Amino acid sequence: MITPEDLAAFSIFDGFDERALAGICGVLRPRDLLEGEVVVRQGNHDGGCFLVLAGELRVSRETPDGGSVDLMTLQRGAVFGLVGAIDRNARAATVVARGGSRVAELDRDSFAELLDGRSRLAFRFQLGICRELIRDIRAANQRLAQLATLPAQEISLVTLSEALPKPIY
Repeated sequence: MITPEDLAAFSIFDGFDERALAGICGVLRPRDLLEGEVVVRQGNHDGGCFLVLAGELRVSRETPDGGSVDLMTLQRGAVFGLVGAIDRNARAATVVARGGSRVAELDRDSFAELLDGRSRLAFRFQLGICRELIRDIRAANQRLAQLATLPAQEISLVTLSEALPKPIY
């Protein structure tokens, strides 16, 4: 079971009162993960968005040559899968548990109801989603600016992976 206290670490729920948090808890599905368990697979179209309740998750992207590049590590308080839940397109990366971890999934239907809703709870959720996406866009812009300063001949997948800062959650 997920409690309102579990959601306190998530900036997406800033400004939610106890009753609103309890409403969100009612539609979240907790998942306890083992080491190496895949939460989201690149290219798949399934699932909603996810909240990291405990542990760490590795985000990686497959490369055209069949390799893989680690992009970041997600920790408690991180939200992922928003873009896929919004546009229902293929997942851009794979997310795998590092050690024992716990996430909560907001399935696509519940996510869509909150995005389409007109209630105070839905409006607060919509604002939280906007804040989270803006934070992601700013972080991506910062990473691109860092990459742009690297000499062209030095950019490789290893360099790219090292140039991407770890997100702050």
